[in-house]
Amino acid sequence: MRTITLSNNKGGSAKTTTAVSLAAAFAESGLRVLVIDLDPQGSATLWLGGRESTAGLVEFSAGGVRVAELVKTSSTPGVDLIPTSLSLVPSGEKSLNDTGLALVRGLARLPDYWDIVLVDTPPTVGYLSLAPLVASDHVVIPVEAHALALPGTASVVTSIQRAREQVNKRVELLGIVVCRVNATVHAREVLDQLRAAFGSAVLKQTVRETIRLAEAPALRMPITRYAPWSPAAEDYRAVAKELLARMGGTTTIA
Repeated sequence: MRTITLSNNKGGSAKTTTAVSLAAAFAESGLRVLVIDLDPQGSATLWLGGRESTAGLVEFSAGGVRVAELVKTSSTPGVDLIPTSLSLVPSGEKSLNDTGLALVRGLARLPDYWDIVLVDTPPTVGYLSLAPLVASDHVVIPVEAHALALPGTASVVTSIQRAREQVNKRVELLGIVVCRVNATVHAREVLDQLRAAFGSAVLKQTVRETIRLAEAPALRMPITRYAPWSPAAEDYRAVAKELLARMGGTTTIA
């Protein structure tokens, strides 16, 4: 089982879109996939046909919830879901640090059942985005083809480096996925800047902009099901294949 955290501290980076789309692309190839929604906004939960849960990883970490109660079947075949939950935002005496530690323990307690676990995090710097780095094998950074993408990307890379040095030596940057790419000079320049700054960490495959990606969440379908032959669906399948190759051939997508 490989755990991949999707992380970017900037909103509008296509992070949830990438989490849901990759989950579907991996599942298409027969992989068992789990999506964990750690964003209190619950966008990935809603997109995958779920709803906010009263109990989540925090309760699971304490042993009060069984895996069968924690994990839900999503609307996408082959993809399971741990929905966003009320306990992600602590209230009363429970501190942010306590919640972060509970999330780390909860992630560590998950059974080795799925081939790939994708963790969707909120677009902020805090316990919900940092705790998964302690329990993950890899980090994928989705970025939009916009000049403001560079500072946010650098911030996540720094967080990964600190996590490796202090708490989790195995976590590594798996790749930077450039999304919402259109046929403009600006997009090409941003892509060139990202590759100049981060080198081979930037995936060769990019994801093209399309209105289909904006329409898909309302129908609770990933792009690979809503518009299976669209450019974005083809792009995300190619991104999934490239990421698997970077993981050393954990498995393959035909």
